[in-house]
Amino acid sequence: MRTTVKVWALAGVAGAALAAAPALAQDSAQAAVAADDAPIIVLSNKLEESTPEELARYGSRLEVIDGARIDQGGYVDTASALQYLVPGLFLTPKSGAFDYVQVSLAGSRTSEVLFLTDGVRINNRLYASTSPLDSIPANMIERIEVLKGGQSLYYGTQAVGGIVNVITRAFTQETDGAIEASYDTNEGYHVNGYLRGGTGDHYFVGFGSHDEAEGFQAFRDADLQPSALDRKRGYKVTTFGGKYAFEPSDAFRLSLSYQHNEAIVDFTKAEDNFQNWNDRNEEIASLKIDWSPSENFDLYVKGYYHDWDTVYLDIRPTVNNTTGALGPNFTVYDGEMWGYDDLGVNVLGEYRLNDTVAVVAGYDFQRYSGYDEVFLIAPSTESVSAPFAQLKLDTGNLSLAAGVRHNMPSDGQDKTVWNVSGRYGADQGFYGRGQVGTSFRLPTAYELYVIDPCCEQGNPNLVAEQSFNVEGGLGFAGGSVTAELMGFYREVDDLITIDFSLPAYPDGFLVNSAGQVKVWGGEAVVTARLSDVFSGTIDWTHTEAEMAGNPDQLVNIPRDNAKFILNADAPGGRFGGNLAVNWVGDLWANVAAVGRVNYGNYAVVNLSAYAFIDAAQRHRINLRLENALDADYDSQVTRVRTDIGSVSYATGFRGTPITLHVGYRLAL
Repeated sequence: MRTTVKVWALAGVAGAALAAAPALAQDSAQAAVAADDAPIIVLSNKLEESTPEELARYGSRLEVIDGARIDQGGYVDTASALQYLVPGLFLTPKSGAFDYVQVSLAGSRTSEVLFLTDGVRINNRLYASTSPLDSIPANMIERIEVLKGGQSLYYGTQAVGGIVNVITRAFTQETDGAIEASYDTNEGYHVNGYLRGGTGDHYFVGFGSHDEAEGFQAFRDADLQPSALDRKRGYKVTTFGGKYAFEPSDAFRLSLSYQHNEAIVDFTKAEDNFQNWNDRNEEIASLKIDWSPSENFDLYVKGYYHDWDTVYLDIRPTVNNTTGALGPNFTVYDGEMWGYDDLGVNVLGEYRLNDTVAVVAGYDFQRYSGYDEVFLIAPSTESVSAPFAQLKLDTGNLSLAAGVRHNMPSDGQDKTVWNVSGRYGADQGFYGRGQVGTSFRLPTAYELYVIDPCCEQGNPNLVAEQSFNVEGGLGFAGGSVTAELMGFYREVDDLITIDFSLPAYPDGFLVNSAGQVKVWGGEAVVTARLSDVFSGTIDWTHTEAEMAGNPDQLVNIPRDNAKFILNADAPGGRFGGNLAVNWVGDLWANVAAVGRVNYGNYAVVNLSAYAFIDAAQRHRINLRLENALDADYDSQVTRVRTDIGSVSYATGFRGTPITLHVGYRLAL
């Protein structure tokens, strides 16, 4: 690892925070006493930041998770916060914190959910099913926005089931910050801090964290082969970054952001494993100009760059297939690289003709390059240009929008998508909302270009998957209760799949399927303020997802998923807690040489509590009991071969067992 860079960067963030502590202590104490009267005020959202709220205003379903709730709950990584706190989102980490995840939103597959950080797409375009959450800590989150249903009009490829946008610490007019340390019973150690504030027209945010754990045993004893010598899934993740804004007036803002992630994460196996990990280095940077030259016109221009480089190590013991005896270790991969660069420019403008009619127009350009020395993807580059436009009508109780986007990839066919959405009803009372349109997913570099003789072969003639989507709901928004009954329907054409029937490609050839996938289902959610202390959410989602001619549910999409979330916060905010129950119904996987396996039907309980130990509310203790009832469940399923005879069987990766997290936070 790049230890020197990591240590000095963390020291800089922590040193700046500690240096500011004495000067801030008196002001912080006075501010904390009057916290209810003078909360920290963040700078107002500009055009891009307000886009999810605008889409919700015109018919999309938006879930927002506040960063304070994540911080108070003692969550370490972003994936675990999403797993327990977002209604209607199925998400499960493979082997604990900072690992790959399975995701389903509005009946989608993992490949059909788009992830962003501060509006910058972070999905891995090498592999559609490789989620990008395994190196994003939770301490830097201001809020998480989850938009449900097809969102390709604004966000492009992969936003078929929806988007998840992680917003990092916002700019503030006042100075605030915190340092925090915690420990968990999987031998995990965590430290983080941030500091933000402003002077004159200039605003700054700095944050950093380090998370390290030996981890837990990823497979049950009965499922492990003797050749699996490294049995715990550990990680070391270091993140630091900063943001700067220059805002001389309400009409203009120039902002820059930068985030650096380093991570060594184990890749666990139940066989042939002495040491196996990815050593990752990631940079995310953006430069944006927000400008409002008149009361009727807003414009932003953003350039971004996302770089991901990984060094892969795989060392295995020699195994005698007849006797099972283990011999000396040998290296399969030692320093082979895989990674990608993603850079682009986004331009978006909105012109309001009057109080009722507005026109939005934009242009996206993305240039993507990737390579893989492990799965043998030759270096390749792809670019996509996409103009789009939308017309919006708002008459008060009725909001309507209609738009179109034309995507022009350098590899593959052009794709045009459209969307019509609307909402009818006042802010309080009954309402109806919905959207209908099309979305798409471009082929990944693996699907286009993989040439590894071990595996299926890529096909540069693949076209984008395309879908027709309908999503909507009837709901009620009252003073203490909000409720909605939702439905969704999706048809997916040109699904990218593997053809094993071609003699020239015995390991399979990637093709666009002639069969159509149909997904339909519903979601019911109720959120209520029960008293001055308690609030809660109950959510249930049912999904039917089938390929034409096959009645089986598509793999890794749960037929049913339910969540119960209960929050408790004492008046004045001195202490509080959270109970979250995540239930997953039938959930299938297809395992090579084994067949179809149901690995669902389990419930996981999360308990957390926080308390300030001083009247000024600067010193806080956190407790979190993850998987409080120690449910023994599978997060994913894989194929394993016995050391003797190479007989195949299916086994599950263990979900995180019961784990106690204890933390301390000092507000500066």
